[in-house]
Amino acid sequence: MATVNQIIKYSSVGLLANSIGYILYIIISNFIGINPPLAAILSGFMVIGISYLLNTRFTFKIKNKGLVGAVNYFLLYVSAILLNSLIIFIFANILGFAHEIVAAVSLVIISCSLFLIQKFYFFQR
Repeated sequence: MATVNQIIKYSSVGLLANSIGYILYIIISNFIGINPPLAAILSGFMVIGISYLLNTRFTFKIKNKGLVGAVNYFLLYVSAILLNSLIIFIFANILGFAHEIVAAVSLVIISCSLFLIQKFYFFQR
């Protein structure tokens, strides 16, 4: 049952953080005019802190992972941000799909993967 509760909490945190990140992504790419893969990197960096605080305290109830934990979380999310940017580059810039849809689908897939990594590796008790 704990896993189901964590999935619900993680989904809530993810919905909040990814909604903010996606709105920032659309603003940066569509209104400011920055190339979508770069916009994905910029918007991703803008929400790492929110995601870290909410996931450590709310989803996984980890009080203090220390500086090493924060750095590891940051590196995990930088990897995810770069993967998201690469997916957008390949599917939108090269193959011609709408970057808004590619980014949304990519966020969902990467978020599910991140849950598993955090649940079974990063926040393992």
